[in-house]
Amino acid sequence: MKATSSAPRPIARGRSRQRRRGVIVVLTGFCLCAIFAFVALSVDAGRMVLTSTKMQNAVDAAALAAAQEIQAAVYAAGQGQGSASIDANSIAIAAARNMAAQVAQANGVYIDPIADVRFGKRTYGAGNSWPIQWNASPYNVVQVTARRTNSDTSAPDGELPLAFGWAVGRSQVPLQASATAFVEARDLVVVLDVSASMNDDSTLNQSGLGQSHVEASLDAMWNALRSADPKWPNTNVSKFPATGFGLVNSPVGKYVSSSDTNTIFNTLKLGERNADGSAKHPFPQAGRNSSGNPKGKPSNSTSDSLWKSYINYAKGLSGDYRKQYGYRTLLSFLQDQRFDPSDSEDLWRTPHYPFHANRNGMSLFLDFLTELDFGDEVGWVAYGEWAVQQKTFNDGEVSIDISSDPITSNYATIDSMQRRHQAGEYNGWTAMGDGILKARELLLGADGDPNDDGYSRYGARPTMLIMTDGQTNQRPNNWSLPGSFDWSKWTDYDGDGVADYTTTDKNKQYALYQATKAIELGCTLHTLAVGAGADRDLMKAIAFASGGIYIDVPGGSSVADMEEQLMDAFRQIASKVPPAKLVYDAGGGS
Repeated sequence: MKATSSAPRPIARGRSRQRRRGVIVVLTGFCLCAIFAFVALSVDAGRMVLTSTKMQNAVDAAALAAAQEIQAAVYAAGQGQGSASIDANSIAIAAARNMAAQVAQANGVYIDPIADVRFGKRTYGAGNSWPIQWNASPYNVVQVTARRTNSDTSAPDGELPLAFGWAVGRSQVPLQASATAFVEARDLVVVLDVSASMNDDSTLNQSGLGQSHVEASLDAMWNALRSADPKWPNTNVSKFPATGFGLVNSPVGKYVSSSDTNTIFNTLKLGERNADGSAKHPFPQAGRNSSGNPKGKPSNSTSDSLWKSYINYAKGLSGDYRKQYGYRTLLSFLQDQRFDPSDSEDLWRTPHYPFHANRNGMSLFLDFLTELDFGDEVGWVAYGEWAVQQKTFNDGEVSIDISSDPITSNYATIDSMQRRHQAGEYNGWTAMGDGILKARELLLGADGDPNDDGYSRYGARPTMLIMTDGQTNQRPNNWSLPGSFDWSKWTDYDGDGVADYTTTDKNKQYALYQATKAIELGCTLHTLAVGAGADRDLMKAIAFASGGIYIDVPGGSSVADMEEQLMDAFRQIASKVPPAKLVYDAGGGS
């Protein structure tokens, strides 16, 4: 009997290897399909990203270009060409649509200028927000949308065809990109020179305009005072009666050859008394008290003293008006020696120059902003020997308090305040540096933080308009320019690394230094130099340093020339809106 073996049978290894090879082939096939699908998806995803990026870049450029058409239209309005109000009927809007389409096409992207470009108004809202109202005018916002949503892939706005779409079960995908550009609103502080030189063109022997123009201005001043007919407080007695003052009763006046003041005073009958003993011809200006209210009629002795001061002034004139006692020499005396409101309370009512031209320019400036309606707000600082932020005002007739919101959209209030000022308001000197400092603090606070005690809005461009007709001649005692001050950083006009403007005058240095401190905090400064005596070099340097505009108003040969030039200058600055910017959270709107 044979023994039975318990050893295992040999395995058929060849067939096992063949079965394993079959499984690997199948798995490899599945893996290759998956890999191919991922590769296909990656290729198409890359194309989608590249196309989306191209579309986004195109609409960014198109939106900015369209907004620049709005800017151009506003600037043209500042040159007297067309309206500053940009609405659906504006030529600028048609131009903006076409420009958007052209720029997009140049970047290889199609947009429909009608369907894909829309406009709106960006305004300041609660919580420092700037919501956009679409289709609300005047337009200061433009949105451009590029769409590839047409199911017809052969159309210019057709969906993006996928190269390997069959691998993922989709042959094409829609894409869309949009961009919104806006013209930034400004917080504008106007820094106005109210020094005494702002009446030089209406003063005898001081104007470069010629005697006939001065005479016309003085006559206009007298007529304005007669028309306003201000009365002494609590009386019906005119300060400037139609019959004049004794023999001071005509524009040219009476010539008195004597050089003795008392003789002239008596000859002109200026010391006559009424039956009750009061002065029959009280000196017509008594000034204002510390509250801004007009003072009462001067006492007899004060009136006599003031009339004698006037006589001494007229005696000392040169030329045709020496020893002529009339309305012209009287008004020249008030402007030349009693310009301060504490001395002469009614000069603000008169068209004295260049102050009145500047005042009218400011009114036009505010009218332009009203028409523009881009959300700008305005405050102002007046400077003479010192500067004052104009937050309150009282002159006995009008009382204004905007201290809670001194940079305001209430342009009418600002206009009412500025029109009731006069040359020499804060004495006769010119503290431009202090004016710039006070404007910066009004905008951005003492430490540059508007959330502290400044009034500039978050998201608005802080801007100054600085005007002068003279040379700054004031600075703090013991102030000197820091040794680290880099002139070439601010006044290298031609880019060669060397400053093109420097000065050793500490008063001018102080003004420029205060300007650079404002610029470092993001302010744009525009400057306006008026008349032959204005410091053009300094004003040009300040504007250049901030990227603002500098305007020279030479003054011309007449008051009318100066007024026209100033009106044009204020209009140009009002129309100098900031460059368009992109906003990345424009919202859907309606």
